[in-house]
Amino acid sequence: MINIIRQGQVWESEESVEKELHYYHITDALNHKWQTIGLNVSDAIQVFEHGNDGVWTRIIEPAPYNPDLSTNDLISMLNISPETWRIRNDMQMILNTVERRNEYVNRIVNVNSESTFLLLHQLKDEYLQSNQLSNEQFMQLYAVNPVEALSMYFLEALDVIAYWEWEAAGGTCEKAIQYKSEKPLLPFIQAIERAEDEARGIVSGF
Repeated sequence: MINIIRQGQVWESEESVEKELHYYHITDALNHKWQTIGLNVSDAIQVFEHGNDGVWTRIIEPAPYNPDLSTNDLISMLNISPETWRIRNDMQMILNTVERRNEYVNRIVNVNSESTFLLLHQLKDEYLQSNQLSNEQFMQLYAVNPVEALSMYFLEALDVIAYWEWEAAGGTCEKAIQYKSEKPLLPFIQAIERAEDEARGIVSGF
């Protein structure tokens, strides 16, 4: 939270000033503007921290589009610790354009580790099914840098060891395209396992 401003009363009251319920507008670290309620600033913050209920605590203005928003900016805004390196890697791979990073910011409702993680992987599934790297782009990139190509195609942070396993299993650019056309959400480890099964003459259950 970076700013809080008291607004008008929620309803007229004949109670003492200390018991008057007011609306509060809060700007969070992602630049969403929220409305919540409280008897005072401390009370309003406590209500806000319980999360969005769609009635008393809700987003009233989305964050403005930030054309310079980087993954490191997001990591800082969400206070993601260095120890959670898997989340950091996932964010780098999944939110790989400024448009995707802005979409992520504006689809966050509750800023907590569970909600932000679930949203990140919901977006990953959406991108893999409807907005993934095209087959043509994948093939071009695979010819130059297969590790990067596979990482972008599967939206996973892969390394050269994972690529060596894929290659040893008989994995190719064409097989990756075939597998993904049949199962867009296929994890890379399962693609390797399928290639290994095919190399041994085992019929896959895909």
